[in-house]
Order: sequence, then structure tokens, then C-alpha cells
Amino acid sequence: MSALTAETVQKIAGRLDEGRIIEILKTGADEAELVEALEWLHGDDAMAKQRHHSPASRVALLRDILGRHDIAVEGDR
Repeated sequence: MSALTAETVQKIAGRLDEGRIIEILKTGADEAELVEALEWLHGDDAMAKQRHHSPASRVALLRDILGRHDIAVEGDR
């Protein structure tokens, strides 16, 4: 799969601020990795047990970037 674009990031992850999009693009991740990161972020312990592994390092980085966004948005409410 090819590297992500800003438009693709927003299609997959929803509305994000420009800084988060840039961070995501700098990882060099592809669409599948971004989707997996969102699954890990919004999944539960059962999903982790089912997969029998931790996310790959780039997926974990994406999860952390996206997770920081979720915390910031919730704090603004």
C-alpha cells in the first residue's frame, strides 16, 4: 500500500488538527497501519487477547498520536 495523504488520514480517522495529521504523515504509515492503530485505540482487552500480540511499533506510534488527540478533544468539552 502507498503512504498516506492528509485527505486519506481524515477519511479514515475523522477530523484532526493539522499538527496531528503532519505527525501521522511523518511516520510513513500506510492505510492499513492507520486502520489497525484506530482498532487498537478503540478496541478492548478482548481484542488484544485475540490478536496474541502487541501492535507493531509504527502502529503503536500512530495509536499514541491519535490517543493524544482524543484526550485533547475531551478536555475541550
